[in-house]
Amino acid sequence: MSEETNRKESRESLYHNKMFIVICIASIVVAVGIFVLLINGYINKQYRSYEVLEEMQRQDSDAEKYICRNGSLLKYSKDGISGTDMTGKTLWTGSYEMGNPYVEMCGDYIVAADIGGKDAVIYDKEHSATEISVDYEIKQARVSRQGLVALLLEDNSSNMINIYNPYDVSSKLLVKIPTNVDDGYPVAMALAPDGTSVVASYLCVVSGKLESRVVFYNFTDVGKNSDCIVGAKNYRNSLVTDIQYLDDDRVCLFADNGYYIWKDMKRPSQLVRKKVKDQIKSVLYDKDNIGLVLETGHKKNPYRMQVYDGKGTKKTDFVFNYDYNDIEMTGNEILFHSAKKCGIFRLNGVLRFYAGIEDGVDYFFPTGQRNRYYIFNDGMIRKIKLK
Repeated sequence: MSEETNRKESRESLYHNKMFIVICIASIVVAVGIFVLLINGYINKQYRSYEVLEEMQRQDSDAEKYICRNGSLLKYSKDGISGTDMTGKTLWTGSYEMGNPYVEMCGDYIVAADIGGKDAVIYDKEHSATEISVDYEIKQARVSRQGLVALLLEDNSSNMINIYNPYDVSSKLLVKIPTNVDDGYPVAMALAPDGTSVVASYLCVVSGKLESRVVFYNFTDVGKNSDCIVGAKNYRNSLVTDIQYLDDDRVCLFADNGYYIWKDMKRPSQLVRKKVKDQIKSVLYDKDNIGLVLETGHKKNPYRMQVYDGKGTKKTDFVFNYDYNDIEMTGNEILFHSAKKCGIFRLNGVLRFYAGIEDGVDYFFPTGQRNRYYIFNDGMIRKIKLK
């Protein structure tokens, strides 16, 4: 065989090898593309109806309220509280008498406080109750995952924030923070999940105009020599009306015209400043996302949903025209419902589900299972599957 023939065969072999590699790569790219499209279609599939998998009669009255957190369902009223499973079966009960109960849970601990009254009850992971009675009216209550409780108290002439350890037999009151007259009137308060810090918002009148003053308190060694105050900020053009911790060391201040995220509760610094022009109808949040529902003023699409990550980068922006009574962010979804309808948005703006519920909706909860949810109305509890 000649040298020329050998070179020709070598070139042809190299060509075939290259073509084989190209075809393999192209096949892989096409397969991956098809796989991504299938997964995306599966995840973002839209549903307009449902089937009822289970249903049972509710045994309570309209006076009882429900909250769902981390797979736990709490039912409470003026006469007591109970934990139930998602079919309404009672798992444990606790009794009290309150005129206006407020319930919050963090980790394994639950606080039930009588807003406007002077009593609070804390339940631990064994659901045993410990009571706190105070001398002043309770305006707000928060609990940490260790069972520490923060109460915003008010009497005729002063306000204060008290931190309690309900399980300390010698002295339940750990910290007493009297509000400064110069700070203004307290309107919002939040306790860190680890119980080491509190952030409070005060309404002030400066030069005839309303503004917010936000004060950061820390109960570690950092704040011991300064009345627990480790930072403060005046917002002259914002009214901060709600405060929520995203984790132990980040807190979100919700204002009438946007929101602010602060980090490092020992030396607080502002991480995110986000202002909006439209009026805010609702705020949503989890540890990774902040959601705002804005009123657009347009008849066709009266609402705009904006979702931001923890650094303030906008992830989603879309308009919609579904009225609702309640809306909540849970996982990668946004659940909402009105008196007769309920729906689900994914965080990317895709409407996964929307349907009318003939006999009404009081609560709409996730089950933790894909495409399965619970609908509560005044007579029934139904587990449904989207279809």
